[in-house]
Amino acid sequence: MRFKAFCRDRSGAAAMEMALVCPMLILLIVGCIQIGWAMHCASSVRWALERNARGLIMNPNMSASSLRQAMISSLTGLSDSQNIAVTVAQVTTSGAKTLVAQSVYSKRLTILFLPSYNLTFTASTSVPTT
Repeated sequence: MRFKAFCRDRSGAAAMEMALVCPMLILLIVGCIQIGWAMHCASSVRWALERNARGLIMNPNMSASSLRQAMISSLTGLSDSQNIAVTVAQVTTSGAKTLVAQSVYSKRLTILFLPSYNLTFTASTSVPTT
């Protein structure tokens, strides 16, 4: 008789459902935060490239390493700014010379209990030269 009463009792059903759903909800929230942070970092690197590539107009002989150092100094708060690679190339299109600066930023996405992924973000900008 007590077993039937125990089976009909629903007082702990909400707690049991919460215990089953809560870990997945936490993983979803943490994953969204991690992806959002990665997108913010990639956007910051893109902004730093566009901002500092303007210096190529004034100094077309600026090297890629100098541009990279200027970008890193602009990126305060980005903990993994060493994962940025920068290239500068001169391109001639229809007789007009331009410098194309490109950055590649790698971010490791790590979420608890899930495999890690390497995300790669690229950005490029071009500036006119004389």
